[in-house]
Amino acid sequence: MFSHYINNPNNLIVTNDDFYTIPFGQRCTSALACKYANVRNFSLPFDWTIPLFPSKIKKVLEYDFYGFIPDVHNNHFDNIYDIGLAHFNPDIEKGVNEYKRRIDRFNYIMNDNKKKYFVYINEDYLYDDNYRNDHFNDTIFNEMLDLEEFLKEKYINIDYTILYFNFKFHNIPSNSKIINIMLHTENFYDNNDNVLIIDFRKYCGKILAELFNTNINLNFDFLNDYNN
Repeated sequence: MFSHYINNPNNLIVTNDDFYTIPFGQRCTSALACKYANVRNFSLPFDWTIPLFPSKIKKVLEYDFYGFIPDVHNNHFDNIYDIGLAHFNPDIEKGVNEYKRRIDRFNYIMNDNKKKYFVYINEDYLYDDNYRNDHFNDTIFNEMLDLEEFLKEKYINIDYTILYFNFKFHNIPSNSKIINIMLHTENFYDNNDNVLIIDFRKYCGKILAELFNTNINLNFDFLNDYNN
């Protein structure tokens, strides 16, 4: 049902030596694919967020997560960056503390010397025609290039690679550390009611497992993993 091609003109190498993976959206897909690939051991603030475009991530980091946790005590789960926090813990106080831990963990990781792999997967391309628009896809990719430059400025000497999954080929600049995993399928939908979303997420997990040379795990406790 799915196939892919690795667009890696700068010949970047993915290794599993002492690294972090950081899901960068869109939706839960990146975090779950990382979990399937056994390269995710804890939750981070961008794991369960909708919609999460690179420009929004940049804004959050510019303001050091100020206002990232919305007024959840009054049932508001969309923050000031127009990002919705999905799968929030029904025990609101626990959920707030979970997000605070995730933010602290993210800040620690970003200032650690270990290699970082940012993972972005465009799942919505399968079932939302807006996400298939060439201009839209080019805009999001250019936002990712802008975010990449911002990361290099904010986190001096950062060692990173961006694994960018999309159904569109992108021209990657020579100074970029983006690997474009170009996905392909013959099956597109008008909504996500009948899409084999789990199959797609598992397929992306298999790609990550191949890249990192890890063992695939398709049977983890999905619901428990949300609130780690």
